[in-house]
Amino acid sequence: MHIHLDLIGGIAGDMFSAALLDLMPELESPLLSILKELQLDTNVQVNVQHHEDKGLNGKRFNVTLLDIALHAHDKSSHDHSHQQHSHHHHEWKTIRHFITESPLEESVKINALGIFELLAEAEAKIHNSHIDNVVFHEVGAWDCIIDIISASWLICHSEANSWSVSDLPWGGGTVNCVHGEIPVPAPATVNLLTGFHFIDDGIKGERITPTGAAILSWLSPTQTVSTGTLHTSGYGFGIRKLPGRANVLRAILIEPKSILNSEHITTIQCDIDDMTNEMLAIAREKIRQFPGVLEITEAMSHGKKNRFINTLTILCEPSNTQATIDAVLNNTSSLGVRYWTCNRVILKRFSDEIPFNNQHFKVKTTCRPDKSISSKIEAEHLALMNENYQKQKQLKNTIEQQAEENYHAK
Repeated sequence: MHIHLDLIGGIAGDMFSAALLDLMPELESPLLSILKELQLDTNVQVNVQHHEDKGLNGKRFNVTLLDIALHAHDKSSHDHSHQQHSHHHHEWKTIRHFITESPLEESVKINALGIFELLAEAEAKIHNSHIDNVVFHEVGAWDCIIDIISASWLICHSEANSWSVSDLPWGGGTVNCVHGEIPVPAPATVNLLTGFHFIDDGIKGERITPTGAAILSWLSPTQTVSTGTLHTSGYGFGIRKLPGRANVLRAILIEPKSILNSEHITTIQCDIDDMTNEMLAIAREKIRQFPGVLEITEAMSHGKKNRFINTLTILCEPSNTQATIDAVLNNTSSLGVRYWTCNRVILKRFSDEIPFNNQHFKVKTTCRPDKSISSKIEAEHLALMNENYQKQKQLKNTIEQQAEENYHAK
């Protein structure tokens, strides 16, 4: 499935969560249960409310700090001026430890750490400091931490395999924050959204918060809507009232029409010339098992000093880029890697189980652009055939033909 985001009012962490919960209301109860399990500050209260603005109906995602009735900087009020946040700051390394040691699923942790790390890198660049020295002020408040954890959980459980976004509203002007008066979009937001297309719709103020920008940067969405069947939509509202329009983020669920799925992946490469074949084989299989790794291949060539080198090429999901890089550096002797984001197009695959000789064999079937159908039995199931090569080949063809007939029958 594909999710398109319409930034009608803008985007902030709470607006993103509200829009996805309105789009997929079945996720609301499990998300709130997960947040309770995190054993957050007892003064933190999370709830989801129905909301209406300019005739549109949807949801608001509210995180309230009961002790001081605090509203978040990075909530969709789009206002850095909440000075009462100054004593609710956290260091990046403290937030990182909290997320790492939390009971969250590993895939959710990877998303949350990835989004926060993008923010930390943007802040470190602004202040010319090391990433481990970054202290989050407004974004370090509990409500914003919960916004990012919630967004990370929803990204995983939405099961969307591609994202797109409309043109981004510029906003403009200035706002006050703990550091004083700063331009809009905020410097961190500008750093995070390099390469995105902006428009000026005439409405001033902060339309995209740093947390909203980090979520967009993490998703790496295209700015072209996917062609397909529209299933449903959800609306996530913010606090601020905008002149002439609702302060809303719309999420639209689309089933792509094409048999081709276009998506972004990350390619990671490194060259190794000082590991034995045995140790490199072990490392390769360890890396292959990491979440988000799609494939790993190895090629041999000549490197510097005329030595043989083994080049590892790893394909992984963009959200798992940093974790995969860490896996390479932790499991090989490589001192560095090169990586880049690339586009790929893949055919939709359909799985089927074909009964044969009192066994069930898993087969993948696909429809190609020229409308031809092809099937292939999974290698591990092919290994179950206790036959010689010729007999095995004959049975393989029979099972794959049955899978193709099943596909046509559907």
